[in-house]
Amino acid sequence: MTTLTSARMLTPAHREPGFIQAAILLVTAGLTVLVTAVLGPSLPAMQRHFAHVPGADYLVPLTMTTPMLMMAALSVVAGGLADRFGRKRLLVGATALYAVFGTAPMWLDSLTAIIASRVALGVTEAVLMTVSTTMIGDYYSGARREKFMSLQTTVSAASAFLLNNLGGLIAEHGWRAPYGVYAISLVLAPAMVVFLWEPKPQADDAASLAAAQRDDAPWRPGLLAFVCVLAVLLGIMFLTVPVHFGYLFGAIGVHSPAQVGAAYGLNSLGVIAGTLVFGWGIAPRLPVARQLALGCLMAGMGFWLMRSADHYGALAVAGVVNGFGAGLLLPTMVTWCMRVLPFARRGLGTGAFQSCLFLGMFVNPVLVVSLERLHGGSRAAGIGAIGMALMALAVVALLASARTRKA
Repeated sequence: MTTLTSARMLTPAHREPGFIQAAILLVTAGLTVLVTAVLGPSLPAMQRHFAHVPGADYLVPLTMTTPMLMMAALSVVAGGLADRFGRKRLLVGATALYAVFGTAPMWLDSLTAIIASRVALGVTEAVLMTVSTTMIGDYYSGARREKFMSLQTTVSAASAFLLNNLGGLIAEHGWRAPYGVYAISLVLAPAMVVFLWEPKPQADDAASLAAAQRDDAPWRPGLLAFVCVLAVLLGIMFLTVPVHFGYLFGAIGVHSPAQVGAAYGLNSLGVIAGTLVFGWGIAPRLPVARQLALGCLMAGMGFWLMRSADHYGALAVAGVVNGFGAGLLLPTMVTWCMRVLPFARRGLGTGAFQSCLFLGMFVNPVLVVSLERLHGGSRAAGIGAIGMALMALAVVALLASARTRKA
């Protein structure tokens, strides 16, 4: 009670975010990995349970991908609502509903009803990801913002690493059991009520006001549109390994789940390493064009190495290289998006970025399979083509950086 009373007595202008605020927002943003990380091992058992349902082989995988489609469609809407009606109330409400819709498949008996609950879950996840990211941008600025944006990806990658293993263990208790993990948001919602506050653009002293004015950017919708186009490409890149890595191992004769799982884990460690290098290494030292170039080069090189890998070690190393590049790229793009957005449009801009990111993830399987057919049935060659496109983008970013410096 004392903590809550003290929190209410403080005005937003006097508050400085600390560890607890950062932890709440980072964990909230990381909840979206539950969509793919914890449910994968339980899908075969779920499909057997609903084998009598016509089209179950198509409908059961939809329980995993439907939330992602909703995030692509509605993140921009969530951002606009956050700008208009405030961040905190929207975030708290969505977090509470997240537990309701997330755990619903534990007691629903209809596959159609389960898919409907996943649609509703996707709506809440669009709010969680967009508003938590926006509030990180509101609470922090400059180098601190860039470090926390890199930590956001670090937490998500680390969560995916742990949940990929945890999901298999929980699924031993039945296909419904993993859905219980979604109840974790019931712990986060009251913590948000107590420890978070509604961000305000104004400051109460001259020094902090000047800092806020320096940090606030003009509204440039054309630049945001360009960032969003890159976000689609980033989404395509980011989901390539999670969806297609296992197929690449199968193509070279590696079928052991333990070996493939270990390679996925190494890829996640590469992502974590990339985010840490970004936040504590290149972010303070390199302009955004060079950050983009380095990330594209590493991610593209990893895909190109996958094209020619013919044994387990080579393919696993390629996954690490790609993961490192992905770990550089995501915080680069998010911090760039934050940097070009004024406070009044930060929610809308962040939502637009997230929508485009998840749109790229959603279209990834269609694109990669199309490239596979274009390259004579070789999925590795199709992924290698994506790698070449990324490396070409790295060259363009370097030329743009050189031109800017010359100017």
